[in-house]
Amino acid sequence: MSDNTKTEPCDSCGRPTPAGEKCVYCATVTDLDLKSLQSDYLKAEADSDANMPSHVCVIVQKTGQKIPLKTNKVKIGRDPTNQVVVADDTFASRHHAWITFEDSDFWIEDLGSTNGTLLNGHPVVKRQILSTGDKIRVGHTELTFEVE
Repeated sequence: MSDNTKTEPCDSCGRPTPAGEKCVYCATVTDLDLKSLQSDYLKAEADSDANMPSHVCVIVQKTGQKIPLKTNKVKIGRDPTNQVVVADDTFASRHHAWITFEDSDFWIEDLGSTNGTLLNGHPVVKRQILSTGDKIRVGHTELTFEVE
Protein backbone atom coordinates (compact mmCIF):
# COMPACT_ATOMS: atom_id res chain seq x y z
CA MET A 1 0.00 0.00 0.00
CA SER A 2 1.51 3.34 -1.02
CA ASP A 3 1.36 6.46 1.11
CA ASN A 4 0.22 9.48 -0.91
CA THR A 5 0.90 11.97 1.89
CA LYS A 6 3.00 14.84 0.59
CA THR A 7 5.79 16.06 2.82
CA GLU A 8 7.79 19.27 2.94
CA PRO A 9 10.80 20.21 5.04
CA CYS A 10 10.07 21.87 8.39
CA ASP A 11 10.97 25.59 8.36
CA SER A 12 12.86 25.21 11.65
CA CYS A 13 14.66 21.88 11.56
CA GLY A 14 14.30 20.64 7.96
CA ARG A 15 12.78 17.28 8.95
CA PRO A 16 10.14 15.89 6.52
CA THR A 17 6.72 17.02 7.73
CA PRO A 18 3.26 16.27 6.27
CA ALA A 19 2.19 19.22 4.07
CA GLY A 20 0.18 21.78 6.01
CA GLU A 21 1.03 20.29 9.41
CA LYS A 22 3.43 21.31 12.16
CA CYS A 23 6.64 19.40 12.74
CA VAL A 24 6.19 17.06 15.72
CA TYR A 25 9.77 17.81 16.78
CA CYS A 26 9.46 21.61 16.74
CA ALA A 27 5.80 22.18 17.63
CA THR A 28 6.15 22.03 21.40
CA VAL A 29 4.73 25.52 21.85
CA THR A 30 1.22 25.59 20.38
CA ASP A 31 -0.42 28.49 18.55
CA LEU A 32 -2.67 29.03 21.57
CA ASP A 33 0.45 29.23 23.79
CA LEU A 34 2.02 31.76 21.41
CA LYS A 35 -1.14 33.91 21.35
CA SER A 36 -1.17 33.83 25.15
CA LEU A 37 2.53 34.77 25.27
CA GLN A 38 1.99 37.62 22.82
CA SER A 39 -0.91 39.03 24.84
CA ASP A 40 1.23 38.71 27.98
CA TYR A 41 3.98 40.74 26.30
CA LEU A 42 1.57 43.43 25.17
CA LYS A 43 0.19 43.60 28.71
CA ALA A 44 3.71 43.67 30.17
CA GLU A 45 4.61 46.61 27.95
CA ALA A 46 1.47 48.46 29.08
CA ASP A 47 1.83 47.52 32.77
CA SER A 48 5.60 47.84 33.10
CA ASP A 49 6.55 47.02 36.69
CA ALA A 50 7.66 50.17 38.48
CA ASN A 51 9.91 48.08 40.78
CA MET A 52 11.96 46.63 37.92
CA PRO A 53 15.58 47.85 37.97
CA SER A 54 16.22 50.37 35.21
CA HIS A 55 19.51 48.93 33.91
CA VAL A 56 18.99 45.25 33.13
CA CYS A 57 20.51 43.61 30.06
CA VAL A 58 21.88 40.47 28.49
CA ILE A 59 25.27 40.58 26.81
CA VAL A 60 25.93 38.42 23.74
CA GLN A 61 29.34 36.89 24.54
CA LYS A 62 30.42 36.44 20.93
CA THR A 63 29.85 40.08 19.93
CA GLY A 64 29.76 41.98 23.23
CA GLN A 65 26.39 43.47 22.23
CA LYS A 66 24.30 44.65 25.21
CA ILE A 67 20.57 44.11 24.82
CA PRO A 68 18.50 46.01 27.40
CA LEU A 69 15.55 44.24 29.02
CA LYS A 70 12.82 46.87 29.25
CA THR A 71 9.69 44.87 30.12
CA ASN A 72 8.61 42.30 32.71
CA LYS A 73 8.65 39.52 30.10
CA VAL A 74 11.36 39.19 27.48
CA LYS A 75 11.33 36.37 24.93
CA ILE A 76 14.56 34.95 23.45
CA GLY A 77 14.82 33.08 20.14
CA ARG A 78 15.35 33.18 16.37
CA ASP A 79 11.97 34.72 15.52
CA PRO A 80 12.20 38.47 14.81
CA THR A 81 9.22 39.12 17.14
CA ASN A 82 11.39 38.21 20.15
CA GLN A 83 12.87 40.99 22.26
CA VAL A 84 16.25 39.17 22.21
CA VAL A 85 16.79 37.83 18.69
CA VAL A 86 19.49 35.22 17.96
CA ALA A 87 18.78 35.12 14.22
CA ASP A 88 22.03 33.48 13.08
CA ASP A 89 21.87 30.54 15.52
CA THR A 90 20.13 27.60 13.82
CA PHE A 91 20.31 25.62 17.08
CA ALA A 92 18.05 28.15 18.81
CA SER A 93 14.30 27.65 18.50
CA ARG A 94 12.05 30.37 17.14
CA HIS A 95 10.65 30.94 20.65
CA HIS A 96 13.35 29.41 22.83
CA ALA A 97 13.14 30.85 26.35
CA TRP A 98 11.97 33.86 28.27
CA ILE A 99 13.11 36.00 31.16
CA THR A 100 10.42 37.34 33.48
CA PHE A 101 10.51 39.80 36.37
CA GLU A 102 8.17 38.83 39.21
CA ASP A 103 8.14 39.71 42.91
CA SER A 104 11.54 41.47 42.73
CA ASP A 105 13.25 38.46 41.09
CA PHE A 106 14.26 37.66 37.52
CA TRP A 107 13.42 34.16 36.24
CA ILE A 108 14.52 32.13 33.20
CA GLU A 109 12.24 29.49 31.67
CA ASP A 110 12.66 27.28 28.62
CA LEU A 111 9.69 27.43 26.23
CA GLY A 112 9.88 23.80 25.10
CA SER A 113 12.84 24.45 22.81
CA THR A 114 14.27 21.63 20.70
CA ASN A 115 17.81 21.87 22.12
CA GLY A 116 17.01 23.17 25.60
CA THR A 117 18.32 26.14 27.56
CA LEU A 118 21.34 26.04 29.88
CA LEU A 119 21.87 28.20 32.95
CA ASN A 120 25.50 28.21 34.11
CA GLY A 121 26.02 24.93 32.22
CA HIS A 122 22.97 23.13 33.67
CA PRO A 123 19.72 22.38 31.80
CA VAL A 124 16.75 24.58 32.69
CA VAL A 125 14.01 22.00 33.33
CA LYS A 126 11.82 24.33 35.38
CA ARG A 127 11.96 28.08 35.79
CA GLN A 128 14.93 29.28 37.80
CA ILE A 129 15.97 32.53 39.43
CA LEU A 130 18.61 34.58 37.61
CA SER A 131 21.44 36.49 39.29
CA THR A 132 23.87 39.04 37.89
CA GLY A 133 26.66 37.30 35.97
CA ASP A 134 24.65 34.15 35.18
CA LYS A 135 25.47 32.53 31.82
CA ILE A 136 22.49 31.58 29.65
CA ARG A 137 23.01 29.32 26.62
CA VAL A 138 20.33 29.34 23.92
CA GLY A 139 21.34 27.05 21.04
CA HIS A 140 25.02 27.91 20.50
CA THR A 141 24.61 31.50 21.73
CA GLU A 142 25.87 32.40 25.19
CA LEU A 143 24.36 35.39 26.97
CA THR A 144 25.40 36.95 30.27
CA PHE A 145 22.63 38.34 32.46
CA GLU A 146 23.48 41.70 34.08
CA VAL A 147 21.71 44.02 36.51
CA GLU A 148 23.72 47.26 36.74
